[in-house]
Amino acid sequence: MSNRQQVNYRDEILAAVHVIVKRKGRNEFEVKEVVNHMLNKYPTLNESTIRTHITSRCCVNANANHATTYDDYERIERGLYRLYLPMYSDERQLYFVDVNTRNNNLLALDVQVEKNDGKVRVSFYDTNRDRGFFGEVIVREEGGFVFLTDKRQVMTFRVATMEEFNLIWRRQIEGSVPDFRTDEELHGWYYKQFLGE
Repeated sequence: MSNRQQVNYRDEILAAVHVIVKRKGRNEFEVKEVVNHMLNKYPTLNESTIRTHITSRCCVNANANHATTYDDYERIERGLYRLYLPMYSDERQLYFVDVNTRNNNLLALDVQVEKNDGKVRVSFYDTNRDRGFFGEVIVREEGGFVFLTDKRQVMTFRVATMEEFNLIWRRQIEGSVPDFRTDEELHGWYYKQFLGE
């Protein structure tokens, strides 16, 4: 493509990031890697526009400096990014939630993290009632995330496992709870019991 105007920067950068991440075998990349990849493919592109898309316009934890933003990437540390993976998906997952580093303070179902009007809110059902907190996601990992509330409480969300459930939770549960063979059975039972799903 010789004409800059014909390039959809966002789509091309996203494609380049997928190539780089796949080649590296881990979900992280440096801005300079993407810039080099893009300029090798399209020498006439604007390097500054590529950098702005990664570090600002398409970065979930960047300041909102653009009228339109996208949640494509997440900054891990200076100059290091990864593809943004939302914490919620179509999968129904049960989470253990530690508040201020105390172990297993809450069970959480239907966990949602939403960003509206520049504010981030985590909401969930804790088997008794709906809960919601404003704040920010400060760590995101494959098995969960850490949320810092606007009241400075640290909430660590970990995807529940049957091993941890049997070790810590089972003895605290009132009533009869079946034995689970898989994490999916554990999650499914809680969703059926408390949310009717």
